Amino acid sequence: MNRWILDMEHVVNRLDGFYNRKIDSNKKLEVFVTIIVLLGIVVEIYLLNKPTPWVVDDLVKSNGIGDLNQFRGWWNHARGFYLGWGGRVWGELFTLYFLTLPKHIFNYLNTFGYLLFILLIYINIIGKWKWSPSILIFINFSLFMCLPAFGQDILWISGAGNYMWASLIPLLFLSFWRFYLNESYRMFNHAAFIIALFLLGIMAGWSNENVSVGILGILVIYMYLYKIQYLKIPTFAVSGFIGTGIGAVLLWLAPGNFARFAAEHHTKSIISILKASIHNIKALLDPNATLLLVVIFILFIFLGRSKNKRVAMIYFVGAVLSAGAMGIVGNLSTRVFLGCTVLLIIAAGILYNDWHYSFRIRQTKALITICLLLASVSIYHTAKDGINDYAMRWNENLKIIEMEKAKGNLDVYVNPITPLNKFCATYQLDDIKPHAQNQHWLNKGVAKHYGLHTIQSFHIYPNKDK
Repeated sequence: MNRWILDMEHVVNRLDGFYNRKIDSNKKLEVFVTIIVLLGIVVEIYLLNKPTPWVVDDLVKSNGIGDLNQFRGWWNHARGFYLGWGGRVWGELFTLYFLTLPKHIFNYLNTFGYLLFILLIYINIIGKWKWSPSILIFINFSLFMCLPAFGQDILWISGAGNYMWASLIPLLFLSFWRFYLNESYRMFNHAAFIIALFLLGIMAGWSNENVSVGILGILVIYMYLYKIQYLKIPTFAVSGFIGTGIGAVLLWLAPGNFARFAAEHHTKSIISILKASIHNIKALLDPNATLLLVVIFILFIFLGRSKNKRVAMIYFVGAVLSAGAMGIVGNLSTRVFLGCTVLLIIAAGILYNDWHYSFRIRQTKALITICLLLASVSIYHTAKDGINDYAMRWNENLKIIEMEKAKGNLDVYVNPITPLNKFCATYQLDDIKPHAQNQHWLNKGVAKHYGLHTIQSFHIYPNKDK
């Protein structure tokens, strides 16, 4: 009997050893695949950044870069911007700093920024340190697929500074809240951390107008869940919430906002604002933007068995609040979708990450991951074609400018350019105007940038008799 027991223990130990080796092997494979996926994302974003030229606001803003060679110049510009144009100072400073760099340096820096962007979304989805190539592929695919103005948000210097780079701060801020919901970390209650999160909260609330409202809503729900789970609201949460509120007030009540609203004749009607808010919430169902993410979220909420449904709901509510808050200043469109899109990616991603509770489902998820990867590659080639086409046409215009200046002609005509798709930085932005609109702000800004008297586009219409 004793011998039989010893034999059985030996067999069990062998099986445990085999099982543990298999788990270790699977983890190593996950780590390897995750690193390969990250490298692929880095390469594709760099190759999209590289041919994207300075366009529109980049050219106009660069005309004042020479005045920013000292701290006083930066301070005066930030102060003037805050008082005369808008509260989104950090996005403006990001943009101006990037414009002081050579374009090839920015290509590397912006690629690194996109990698941080992806990883911070990933952390908010996972809520702990874990290797998951499928979630990285899901995030990258969702950004390519669901951002209606990808080029403006990610590749355009002026857009990336105000949207993608400015989003890094609130995403980092929210990641701490997400981690604490999984585990009560002692360091979170340290005085230094509480102060740091207060300051980070100010920056998060000061990053983007409508998203700041969504973040405040997210924090309220987080504190409610902390109260349920830990029987109290931790001090860091209170300090972070207060900091975010201060940042949001500094952003929304910037004198420049009121000056800009008056100049652009924004409505003051409460009814009109409510209608715009409802319209913006409905815009989340736009098939060219975030409809896919909303559908994924709803399917998993009702059909999935995730234990993190309440956490996913936090970010979904944040996206809805962000969309509604945009009604105060205008419609939710083009690059403004980024904040709502990111929050919906996190909401859907949390539920998608938990979708693995049977072997058949894991097989299905693996197949879906492969499909998303192939779709991402296909979309990347579409993006590359559109960006390269625009770059080629823009370079032709630059040659025209150089030839005309060499002749001594400072009144130049160039070809109009229509971007092929949303991955071009100028998609749905202004182009150089024809003669009738030669005093347009963009025409004047581009002319100044290239040392011209005037610049205008020349439309050649085909002969209808032929």
